[in-house]
Amino acid sequence: MARLLSPRHASEVRAALQMAVGATVSLYLATFLQLPHPYWSVISTIVVIQASIGGGVLTVARDRALGTVTGAFVGAAVAFVRPAGMEGLAGAIAVSTAALAFLGAGRPWLKIAPVTAAIVIAGGSGVDGPASLALDRVMEILVGSGVGVVSILALFPRHARQHFRLQARDAAGEAAALLALVLKADDLDRAEIRKRHADLKRRLDKLDTAAKNVIDLPGPQRETADRAALARAFWRVRSDIVILGRGFQADGASGRLGPWSRDANRAVERLEALSVGKAADPMGPLDATLALSVAVEGDDMVLGAAAIGLAHMHRDLDDLAERFKDLRLV
Repeated sequence: MARLLSPRHASEVRAALQMAVGATVSLYLATFLQLPHPYWSVISTIVVIQASIGGGVLTVARDRALGTVTGAFVGAAVAFVRPAGMEGLAGAIAVSTAALAFLGAGRPWLKIAPVTAAIVIAGGSGVDGPASLALDRVMEILVGSGVGVVSILALFPRHARQHFRLQARDAAGEAAALLALVLKADDLDRAEIRKRHADLKRRLDKLDTAAKNVIDLPGPQRETADRAALARAFWRVRSDIVILGRGFQADGASGRLGPWSRDANRAVERLEALSVGKAADPMGPLDATLALSVAVEGDDMVLGAAAIGLAHMHRDLDDLAERFKDLRLV
């Protein structure tokens, strides 16, 4: 038990409690509202809460609600006009689901619509009729989706922000370590550099997901800064490291890139500062002696890659540091 409650398993414990409480509340609420199929509410709650791990909680809840309403409306309309008999039922399901699938291509919010339409058409021959079934289905999904969102907000509401903060700082540390390796210009580090590039990419993918998971509510506590912009700034910094690598990893380049290396090491220091939650001093404009014009005059591709990468790094790292400040990550 102590092992399960350790900080190392905190996220798993949070997810488990959110799921247990959300599913239970959804079941009781749907039963209290006398909905005929409470399990659909429970399923919707589970789907929405699982989205807090995969990204886009509100988006999933919204898409599920809109898709259900659309599918229920189409299903009820088709159920009223379909011919009697198995052939009529099969044809109605085939036409409605095909049409919704066609319209749903590229529209995630219509993903569940064919499922709902098929349920309403197939089940609408009962005593209550398709209209009642469609309304019940909509209510069940809305109840489940609403409970799922409330569970995320009410249980550990700061968890998503804390997770985003940790992901951002870890990404800064990973970028600093990668850039430091690139600047060493050691052939023995090539395999490690490739591995770290892949690691940084995976970490930035997780940062993108973490940015989607933070739910801002109206009011004085709302953060106006764009978390997605911070993630985009990180991707640009990664691209800058790739460009710098084309210069510093070239054969015999290290001996000629001393001034560029010293300036780039300032970027390493600033990334390391961001990784521990400290504000980074601006890189400022690139020194004229390190600019691309120097490489152009000498027609030196190695210096050109170093100059371009460094100029972009100055701009993108300063932007990243500002994003950290706007989001109160430092």
